[in-house]
Amino acid sequence: MLYDLIDHDLIDVVNHNIDAWEDAVKTTTRYLEQKGYVTVSYADAIIQSTYDNGPYYVLCPGIAMPHARPETGVLKTGLGIHIFPSGIEFGSDLGPANILLTLAAKDSDTHIEVIQALSEMLVDEENIAKLTAATSKKEVLDIIKAY
Repeated sequence: MLYDLIDHDLIDVVNHNIDAWEDAVKTTTRYLEQKGYVTVSYADAIIQSTYDNGPYYVLCPGIAMPHARPETGVLKTGLGIHIFPSGIEFGSDLGPANILLTLAAKDSDTHIEVIQALSEMLVDEENIAKLTAATSKKEVLDIIKAY
């Protein structure tokens, strides 16, 4: 179950607008850093990777999964879920993202279970709409509880 696989301390609704995508990445990775999932350099690695490769992690309209390579500061596998009140513009053709799923993967295999459960939830457009409209961490947890 996704609800049991995700550290609930890595889930939050950000109640203020963030204009720069770099600030959004720093905000979401700070949660991972504070809980010992990544080092302080991980946010910079994501930002540099985006400059180098573009916003490859914008999955679809409204959803982005910022991440970088494991050797750039990942200490253990974790996933942060953050909902922003207005979309963060990463420069993707898919448009801005309100839902940031910040991934810290220790290697290419250990996060598969979380990604599979997450994709089950996100395949339903109604769940995406509910997540986008969420105004509290409790609402987010209630949505993922079914997965």
